[in-house]
Order: sequence, then C-alpha cells, then structure tokens
Amino acid sequence: MGGGLAFLLGNREPTESETAAITTTTTFPDLHALGRFPTEAAAHEHALVALALGEACWVMGPEEDGAFRLLAEPEPAPRIAAELDAYIAEQPVQVPLQPIPEPEVFPLRPMWCVVWVASLVAAFRWQMMDQGVADRGVSSSVDLLLRHEWWRPFTALFLHADLIHLLGNVVTGCVFGLLVSRTVGALRGWMLILAAGAFGNLATSLVAWPEEFRSLGASTAVFGALGILSGHGLGWALRFRHRLPMSRVIAPLAAGVILLGFLGGGGGNTQTDVLGHCNGFAAGVVLGAMTAWRDQRRA
Repeated sequence: MGGGLAFLLGNREPTESETAAITTTTTFPDLHALGRFPTEAAAHEHALVALALGEACWVMGPEEDGAFRLLAEPEPAPRIAAELDAYIAEQPVQVPLQPIPEPEVFPLRPMWCVVWVASLVAAFRWQMMDQGVADRGVSSSVDLLLRHEWWRPFTALFLHADLIHLLGNVVTGCVFGLLVSRTVGALRGWMLILAAGAFGNLATSLVAWPEEFRSLGASTAVFGALGILSGHGLGWALRFRHRLPMSRVIAPLAAGVILLGFLGGGGGNTQTDVLGHCNGFAAGVVLGAMTAWRDQRRA
C-alpha cells in the first residue's frame, strides 16, 4: 500500500467498502496512533478489534526499530483504544516452554570398582580363615530385632556362600556400579548402593519377623544399584510429566522391574533371597528418585 500503509485484511482481497477506507497519511495527517507492535502480525491481530467495531484502521511500518504502528481516525480512536485494552487484558500470559534439561553425566571412576572388588574378596578370604565371621555378620531378623545387632544388614553385603556367589556379585556389582557412578557421581553413587543394600536387608528382616530369616551376599546392593538407576530416571521424568507421554515417564521404572524379574528371580534356586532383591531394588528406587529431585532443586 502507498506510503508504507496496509489495511488489515488477513489473506483476503478488500471489499469495495474497505477499499474506500484505505488511504495514506497525506490524506489524513491527523491519524491517531493506537499502539506500536514488534511485528506486523501482532499489529494486524490487534487491528481486528477495530474492524470488529466497524471502524477503519491502518498498519504503518516497519519503522527504524522494526516496529509497526496501528492508526485510526481521531473520532473513533478512544473507543477502539478502550476495546484494545480490554482485548489485551483478556489474553493469557504466554510462558515460553523451556527445553527439558538432560541429567548431568559424571565421569567414570573405575577405582571405586577396584575398591568394591577388593572389599568383597578380602571379606571372603576372612570368611575362609574364620568360620565365625559369617555367623557374626550375616543378616538375621532375630539377631537384628531381638538382640539389636544393628550392623548385620550392612555387614551381610560383604559375605558370600561360595566362590561362584562371590564372582557373580563382583561382575554385576561393577557393571551396575559404573552405571550409577555415571548417573549420580562415583562417591555418592557407591554410598547410595550400600545404603540401598542395607535398607533392603533391614526391610527383609522386618517382613520376616518374628520368624528367623538369615541371608548374606552383595546381591541386595546390586539390585539396589538397579533401583537407583530406575528411580533416578523416574525422578527426572516425573519432573516434566506434563510435557512427556506417560510411556516416557514410567519407562525407567518399567525397565528396572523387567530386569529385576530377569536377574533377580533366582531361576528356581530356593536359596536365592528373592525378597531381599526386591527390597533392595525398592530402596534403590526411593534413593534414586530423591537424588534426582535434590539435583533438580539445586540446579
């Protein structure tokens, strides 16, 4: 349009009556400015208010800063301005969505795996040299709750029935331990793994009480590590659940449960502490979710 002015029509051609309303600032030098808008689209959107009132309006621009000015004749300008104010007040506040952040990835610290392996091997060697070590350190519901021997849920994590039992927990512990270290950090990760294992043994004793239940082995901590991974993923997914499909939210926990069933069922072995595996996993889920929420608040 001449003089940098464009009548608001959307994407259609003007009618005869609208064509008659189109003019330039040289014809109407006293046009009243209703507002300035950062884009032409925004100016056109607000000009719809004037058209809805049956009044002519003009969009002029762009100006030096790229803005567009909405103009109207002086007589209807106050009424149009009042309607514009009401229209703007009714618009919801648009909050731009921030991108979903990715959890921090920590560097691997293989030395902690070495410490894990060395601790299990040293404890197993001690067992071979002193048969009373297992009796004094095994997880026992009666000794824990009746005699208040509080160390048993923790010390039982380092004791094993035989060499095969030890090797299995050494390998799986290193695998899941490295994954946890990568997710929450090495030192914090291994502390959480041991805490999940101890809490798992404690929960098993509470469930079994007043019956005697004895167990030993690092597998409760290993499945605690699996739970930490699942809980940490679940914690991050829940934080943004309103922007994620439900399948994405429950995926970390579902994957952990499937792996727990595959690895922790014992394959029909009646000596496998399945309840301890489940309790260790559950404790890990809680600790992992709490760690994720703490990291989110700190961020």
